[in-house]
Amino acid sequence: MRIREVVIAVSVALVVLLLAYVIEAGGLGPIAPRELRELAASYLVNAYNPWNVTQSALSLEAVTAIVWDYRGLDTFFETSVLFASIVGVSLVFRGYRERLGIGGRGLSEIVKTSTRVLLPLILIAGVSVALHGHLTPGGGFQGGSFIAVLLVLMSIVFSLDFVVERGLTSGRLLALRSVGLIGVLATSVALLAAGLALGVEAYIFQNVAREGSELSMPQWLLDRPTGGTLIFFNMFEALAVAAGLALAFLVLSLREEEVREALGVGEWYE
Repeated sequence: MRIREVVIAVSVALVVLLLAYVIEAGGLGPIAPRELRELAASYLVNAYNPWNVTQSALSLEAVTAIVWDYRGLDTFFETSVLFASIVGVSLVFRGYRERLGIGGRGLSEIVKTSTRVLLPLILIAGVSVALHGHLTPGGGFQGGSFIAVLLVLMSIVFSLDFVVERGLTSGRLLALRSVGLIGVLATSVALLAAGLALGVEAYIFQNVAREGSELSMPQWLLDRPTGGTLIFFNMFEALAVAAGLALAFLVLSLREEEVREALGVGEWYE
């Protein structure tokens, strides 16, 4: 190990210890107000409040209740912005196709063997974080980011050819990303569409029963609360984020031959 690497490692450790000491000593000042604001108190009280369902998101995780229920429209547009940025990355290199036989053979067999053990564990962790986002800290974005690591890890350890041979092409990833966003959209208008069909009052982004509308998404799955729409939002967002981030990595990892084909230039291009 070189002296420079030792110095960097020690410096990072010292910064972490210093920051921890400053926080413990109160050096950052009051981090939160002593009294909760009325709006914040309302969120905390009603995030999971089966005694007042019309104001509750029925989510044990208050952050998910805020993100996908109380301010769900804002979150939907945030997801749309991310989708648009992924599409923009794809458009820059539109027209390319993944080519086999121009990548490396990956890392050593020892690394490949250990990675084969890790891959299903990462997938399980990502799915768990996404599906339990209304019960514990996490959610669709965090779970989707976990799952996107699979493609990055496989590309580095096994090679991009390995990824493409297993069907994880840019076209399919973009399609999965679209399915995720369409799922979010469908979930957000599900009760509104049901209300129009039944001739009763309903709202966009409605989760459970609200004032003037008795319609509700399923609140329980066996003996576990679902948070109504929240479990569906997390599930579809996880799919959209996983496919979108994986697509961005795949496009940004294009080899020289694929970039030339996408840009329509020949061997003379430097």
